[in-house]
Amino acid sequence: MSVRERLLRPAPGSVATENRALLLALVALAVSLVAGVVVFGGEAVPLFGGGSVGMVAAVASGASGAVAFCTGYVRSARVPRVGMTIGRWGRAFDVFVLTVTAAGIVVLLTGSAFAVFDLAFRELRLDAVMAAVLVGVSAAVAAYVLTLVAAALTSVAIANLLALFLVSGALASMLSANDKHWWQVNFSALGVGGGFSAYAFNMTLVFAGLAMTTLSHYVIGDLRTGAAAGELRRLEVLRAWLVGVAVLLVALGWVTVEIAKVLHTVIASVMTVLFAGLIVATPFLVPRLPRTFLVTSSFFVGAFAFVVLLMWPVGYFNLTAVEFVGFSLLLTWLFLFVRTVAARLQDDRAVDGA
Repeated sequence: MSVRERLLRPAPGSVATENRALLLALVALAVSLVAGVVVFGGEAVPLFGGGSVGMVAAVASGASGAVAFCTGYVRSARVPRVGMTIGRWGRAFDVFVLTVTAAGIVVLLTGSAFAVFDLAFRELRLDAVMAAVLVGVSAAVAAYVLTLVAAALTSVAIANLLALFLVSGALASMLSANDKHWWQVNFSALGVGGGFSAYAFNMTLVFAGLAMTTLSHYVIGDLRTGAAAGELRRLEVLRAWLVGVAVLLVALGWVTVEIAKVLHTVIASVMTVLFAGLIVATPFLVPRLPRTFLVTSSFFVGAFAFVVLLMWPVGYFNLTAVEFVGFSLLLTWLFLFVRTVAARLQDDRAVDGA
């Protein structure tokens, strides 16, 4: 049987998924190893920078990871998810967004890792063979991990991808920022000036917003499972609310401070208020949430308000600190909300199966 037939033929089960992941990893290793030897051309190369091991490894890992994730997700999507109501175009949108997000995480984390190694091993140069080996190993690991992730994709897994994508994108932008004192202004300063730092920051926001839209499909699908007829309309309001926050996040990355500072500030402010309002409204839109989660949500709202007060009128925090802490609180709440919904769904299925 050919490699293509082994990748495409339906073979459900953990063993089949593991075999497919290993096969893709071996293919990625072989292809990237040869490509690395050709690209480096027998010359000594640095760990990071233009034409470095890190840059080639990031590209190779992103490409192999994208193929692996897309293949695995398309296979898993053949089994319909209970509660999901999106059509063919919505499914294609999810495939594109999640593949780009997963590949983007690999590219950003790989590049950031080599940047850190470059700081640790200053002025280290690798010969072409060793450099190609590192490229091949990076691509193989990416293919292996993303195949497993795509095979068991849930709302919690997508939330993990979203959080990891935002963190890796912000970290890559910080490490490559032209202005070392960007933090004295605000986070939006990372998205100005052109270059890799600005591109990484702005594209992270755009695709994080798109990934959040896909996350809303999965979360609402989980909530629709076992929901009463009277609850479905409220769930659609929740979907629209989540999508509204996601659209504003996309707009925040698309309309940079350089393009329109006032509009960028308005978008950021509206998104923050809308997100905070979502936390307050969730108990009314989603019934039967655990009391502990409701108490935790109240804590998040109070903590966010306290952080804002520390900037104005107290003056203890600057705008960057408020943005960092505030966005971390909001993202953490979203992650906990997704996990709570998934846990409730799992309990409901356990009760039905008993």
